[in-house]
Amino acid sequence: MRSTVELPDFAQAKIRPPQLRTHLVARPGLEQALLAALPRHRLTLLVAPAGYGKTAALARMLCHWPAEAALAWITADEDDHLQRLLACLTAALEPLDLPWRVAPEALGTLAQADGGLRGVANELINALASAEVAQGLIVIDDAHSISDPRVFALLQAVLDHLPEHWSVAIASRVDPPLSLARWRVSGELAEFRRTELRFNAQETAALSVSMGLGDMDAQLAELLTLTEGWAVGLRLGLSAQANARGGGSSARDVRACSGTAHRHLFDYLASEVLDDMPDDLCHFLLRCSVLPELSAERCAHVSQLPQAAYWLEEVERRGLFVTVLDSEDLTLRLHDLFRDFLESRLQRDHADQVPALLCRAAEHEPDLTRAVGYLLRAGDWDQATRRLVESGPELIARGGAPALDQMLDQFPGGELAARPDLHLLRGMAAFPRFDFDMMSTEMLQGAEGLAQAGRASEVPLAQAFATLGMMSSGQVEAAAVMLARLVLQPLPPDQQALVRYACAWCAFAQGRSDDVAPHLVAMVEGLERCADVQVGNGCFFLSMLAGFPGARPALIRFADCALRLSGDQPSQLRAGAWHLRTWLALEVGDLAAALQHLTRADEDVHWLGRPRSLMTESWMSHTLLDALRGDAAACHAAAHENARDMTEHSLAANRLTHEHAVLFAHVRGCWILGDMVALRSAAALLARTGNVYEWAYAESERQMGRAMVALADGDLALAHKLLQPLAAGAEGSVYFVTTQLRLMLADVAWRLGRHDEAAAILRPWCAQALGGGEVGGALMVGSEALQRLAAVDWGTHLGPGGTALLQQLAQRLSGAAQPLAPDGLPLESVGGAVAYPGAGHWRRCADDPTSVLTEREREVLARIAAGDSNKLIARRFDLSPHTVKRHVANILGKLDVTTRGQAAACWRGLPTDQGKGPLQR
Repeated sequence: MRSTVELPDFAQAKIRPPQLRTHLVARPGLEQALLAALPRHRLTLLVAPAGYGKTAALARMLCHWPAEAALAWITADEDDHLQRLLACLTAALEPLDLPWRVAPEALGTLAQADGGLRGVANELINALASAEVAQGLIVIDDAHSISDPRVFALLQAVLDHLPEHWSVAIASRVDPPLSLARWRVSGELAEFRRTELRFNAQETAALSVSMGLGDMDAQLAELLTLTEGWAVGLRLGLSAQANARGGGSSARDVRACSGTAHRHLFDYLASEVLDDMPDDLCHFLLRCSVLPELSAERCAHVSQLPQAAYWLEEVERRGLFVTVLDSEDLTLRLHDLFRDFLESRLQRDHADQVPALLCRAAEHEPDLTRAVGYLLRAGDWDQATRRLVESGPELIARGGAPALDQMLDQFPGGELAARPDLHLLRGMAAFPRFDFDMMSTEMLQGAEGLAQAGRASEVPLAQAFATLGMMSSGQVEAAAVMLARLVLQPLPPDQQALVRYACAWCAFAQGRSDDVAPHLVAMVEGLERCADVQVGNGCFFLSMLAGFPGARPALIRFADCALRLSGDQPSQLRAGAWHLRTWLALEVGDLAAALQHLTRADEDVHWLGRPRSLMTESWMSHTLLDALRGDAAACHAAAHENARDMTEHSLAANRLTHEHAVLFAHVRGCWILGDMVALRSAAALLARTGNVYEWAYAESERQMGRAMVALADGDLALAHKLLQPLAAGAEGSVYFVTTQLRLMLADVAWRLGRHDEAAAILRPWCAQALGGGEVGGALMVGSEALQRLAAVDWGTHLGPGGTALLQQLAQRLSGAAQPLAPDGLPLESVGGAVAYPGAGHWRRCADDPTSVLTEREREVLARIAAGDSNKLIARRFDLSPHTVKRHVANILGKLDVTTRGQAAACWRGLPTDQGKGPLQR
């Protein structure tokens, strides 16, 4: 179930603008009107039925478009959904080296988040605004093919805030669902409809001359009247006139058909053109009509005709209904009407050949959506499954789960049910949206199918994935039974890693704290042996297990291994490793290092489009760490976003299982901040949770919340009663709750005058902490309580170093009352300006703003200042273009600038407009 080939999201021909064909008739009036309208209007709309020359008009306009102006061309088709259109758009904009702050390929993932379309629109607007071009144009041709309403919702959001030096042109057969009336009233919409697009008498005469028909004024006038200036009808009608001279159809025949719909007239006239062709050319066109774009190599393979290049040139020479694409090799795109006509004739006359043609079309098709579509139309379910199995996991990793779901939905129900691999893919696609019910159901069905198919060696992996879904939907006991069987089997390293990962979480869910670490050790051993980033991506979520007994060494090994496997490529695995390192640093009391690691995680999470699979760790971490650094607004914002995601976007099973953990994190954050008003509110919400699906530690969290409210009310006796049984157990919840409980209980006991009891509670913890044990939970006791404990003269009651440890931690937490820079110094004590990219904290020296950059980032910035493109920079430093984009994003964020030019000015020591920030944040 691993991808062997990384496929593009779409056929590259979709972003190639058409070339101007020499036989196209000049239409200076239309071209000049278009050229004048585009820069002056937010949106230019070309709307007319098929065959009115919309694409040709735009192609001729491009001949006059300034060479220094930017152009992004997209030809839409019926397979296009939001993610696919975003991939097309960002690829079409690639030559501009836009300063993306989110990975362009992650915009589809960002679109799935809460308010995701607005977030995607902001990223696009900011990138376009930062493009260092005087004028830019985005063209969307054949927009009528788009059926995903989210595409138009995004276009609406982008157009509403489009930078002044950019404009959009849309060619469509129908009005797109946009705010056309509003823009029409404000003068921001230019419209070219049937009246503006139809041919006039002079253009019709020029078309006749270009087709070698000479002087035929009377017939032209009649034809122009019959076709109402319909470009494709004119061309076909003139072809029919030429045939009539040779004994073919006559103008009377054309007139007889003219009363019918345009489509019927086209089919009638096209049949005349096709019947007049040489048999070999007709044979070639019919068989290649299954392809949306025609190149010599693809056509030769599909048609099995070695002279494909010759026939393509003949098609172009004859001026048939094709568009020539801007590419090194001759590539043609069939007009929709012509292609539909050819496919209909192919199905009528050669239906038996269609499946083989479609299968051959899929063989060399790099566009996965198209390839699978060909195979499904051919009824080749096995090959369609093979293509999805090869590329599906990689597609999911790149945020393409919705696209995968769309392809799976095209399988007939019986075929889908009979193929275990497709169940596994659907289960994997369910994880990014946290649909744990579907994940477990599909994985179990897949496991059963694998067993029936004699593929027993693949069953454990499917069952391990299933148990993860089962646990997160409240089926912990059933998952435990399945894992108990799996762990006894001899497994290859990749399966061992995932099974033991699931076992660690199962032990946690059941309250078996001491069993967590052994499973983590076995998990890391399996991952280190297989060294597969895809396996690591299945085990990335581990930060909440920091602090469990004996887990630290295995977690350190995992973080190191994960970062080695990820390299400099942001990924789910790498972000998970930075989250884990955040809590490993806090485990030893190093808040400054924890904030640094969290900043690195934030960068990756933002770059990856804020996927839900990473945001839970991010929100939980920020709720607590922002509280520790004294930022109440950030703490509450993270907690509220986490709760809203749980309430509005999680399915019922996940919400029932995990809602308590989200609310409890906020309760702890409020306690750390000393915000007792917010604490009472959050604790009241936590108290209302409770159901049979919760994990083992949920009730202890509610009890701790009640104890905190009792302390806020000054009821020390009740707080002591509630805390005492909780503090006696081993670590059972997340992020060092047990240490926090013990120190809170010690503080309450001291305040009640039970000094010996307080010392007895602290003594074993101090000995463990001084021996290298966890101390991070002590910081979460809160500054006031920690200061009280540190101020006590404990004498010899805490053993050597115990009092000093408390004093050191109290001082460290007191310093964190102000926001911290990465070196642990309060920001107010640091010279120069401070920038905050995302939730991170970067310190910049006023004398050298580039001092915050890493060595590699400084090298990249030097090349930006020298005028190198991203591709040249990638070649110079042997980096991937993706990595260069990431470095550019880091550079702009750390320097607090929005364009490459401003960053270059920083490098050269020139004044910049720093601090203005992006247009939309």
